[in-house]
Amino acid sequence: MVARNLLALVVVSGCVAGCGTYVPEIQENLSASESERSAFIQAIVRNVRCEVQDAVVRLYQENPPSIDPYNRNLKWFDSWAVQISLQLTIDEKGILNPTGNWLPPSPANSIFNLAAGATVSTEAQRVDKIGAFFLVSELKKLRACPPQDRNRGPFILQSDLKLFQWLKATMISIDNGDTPAPADSGGPLQSNVLSHEVKFDIVSTGTLNPGWVLTMGSINQNGTFLSATRDRTQDLTITFGPPDPKWAEFVIDPVSGKRRLRPAALGPAASNAALASEIGASITNAVRSGARP
Repeated sequence: MVARNLLALVVVSGCVAGCGTYVPEIQENLSASESERSAFIQAIVRNVRCEVQDAVVRLYQENPPSIDPYNRNLKWFDSWAVQISLQLTIDEKGILNPTGNWLPPSPANSIFNLAAGATVSTEAQRVDKIGAFFLVSELKKLRACPPQDRNRGPFILQSDLKLFQWLKATMISIDNGDTPAPADSGGPLQSNVLSHEVKFDIVSTGTLNPGWVLTMGSINQNGTFLSATRDRTQDLTITFGPPDPKWAEFVIDPVSGKRRLRPAALGPAASNAALASEIGASITNAVRSGARP
């Protein structure tokens, strides 16, 4: 009778394991409403855009012609563009491992017992990607985002993702002659690239191990009965480079309301760099997910 009950516990426990059996929520607050989830995504996208916009605007403000005579106020940078790639990965995994040990009625010197156990593992992964393309000439005409538009949250919602520091250091190296300034953004290879990548990896793990000691057996005295893991990876890649003149699209000018033709993609070298970063992030997440117990 006790052995049958132990077996039933193993089967039922395997059926009720739920973590990793549904599409993960992108927010930490699982009870958030639909509007709150939408606002969360909008906040991330706005913060990333403001990071790029503020960095470009500030770069031009701090490099007037009076202190930048060789590049004439970043003339070569005027013709460049920027590709923003944001990848949000949420991986949830649940493991159920009930165990039992039955000691049947027997003489005191008997060494026989019956152990039973089962392991059920479930995993669900969600990958969301957002991409945006801007011209530096468009961004430099804007103002820095109002402080209230920048978030003060953790991780990718930080108000400063250090892009400006990287751009400023790069421009100084060009001004000093350590790195040659691009002379022709329409060159055959368009090989100049500036890239900035920020990655956050947040892992939460919880375990539960209730145990019982019975007259003729014990339940869950070894190992972990239930464990759940939630892994969130936020990967942002910002790639600057000359645009590819072969790729263009019509857009609506926000000022005049008229259609105009503008570049729509980075040149080969910058585009390949952005793609390589995106592929690398996907491979890293897949390897980590496979290696996680």
